[in-house]
Amino acid sequence: MRLKHFVKLVLTGFAFVIATRFVFAEEELTLSLSKEQLQRIGEKIYLNETGGNDEHLVAWNQGEAFASLGIGHFIWFPADLESPFTESFPSLLAFLQRSGIDLPLGLTPHTDAYWQSKADFDGAKRRKHTQSLKAFLKSTSGLQVQFIVQRLEKALPSMLEVEPIDDEKIRISQSFHRLLKTELGVYALIDYVNFKGEGTSLTERYNDLGWGLLQVLKKMPDDPQNIHHAFSQSCKQVLTFRVDNSPQPDVEIRWLKGWLKRCDTYQQPLN
Repeated sequence: MRLKHFVKLVLTGFAFVIATRFVFAEEELTLSLSKEQLQRIGEKIYLNETGGNDEHLVAWNQGEAFASLGIGHFIWFPADLESPFTESFPSLLAFLQRSGIDLPLGLTPHTDAYWQSKADFDGAKRRKHTQSLKAFLKSTSGLQVQFIVQRLEKALPSMLEVEPIDDEKIRISQSFHRLLKTELGVYALIDYVNFKGEGTSLTERYNDLGWGLLQVLKKMPDDPQNIHHAFSQSCKQVLTFRVDNSPQPDVEIRWLKGWLKRCDTYQQPLN
């Protein structure tokens, strides 16, 4: 799959140029990635979420109450669903509109999911409506990567805002910026924040334990010899805690093996 659109970036060799301004409780971040780097990262996310199969650009996972769409498997709620998780597909649609894309099929950022349940979804997989949506998502894959990158750019201020301890704010920021110094680290941050969120939502907790990027960064050691290995191991620990504390452990334990395998990619070369 080719990702044709890309975020504008300033880059010299493999050294990322990151414009930041630290004001302790808040930090502005602009990421710049070359076309080739963004394509590599985007294709990696696509593989993580879909297994490289375009049929999975529109999906409804077993044990979930919502659909997952696009290369980032953005969550789309059916009407009247109350969920602790953060819905992201409407925000993607709004981003695509701002980018000049005409939405098909009567879609708007306020449209509820076409299907009310997994059974409803499974019965509509081959229908024209679903296939047209899949084609639209494939055609906008590059912009979807930009949308995910934007989420990471906004992540650090939101994480620092909810962290009450000043020393922890410094540790979080330092680990975040160390990861940004390499392409692999940028991929790991982008993928994880799309995968499990920032970790700032109070509804995304099991027994008061979150599983987002904030929790991963807080569990990392202060000065690891290998920042990529440390991030990968912290991700595994946080996700294992999530499953251990899940209200439906029999469901989530089935996902854990794949989650941990995904965490391994955060310390493996990007090919």
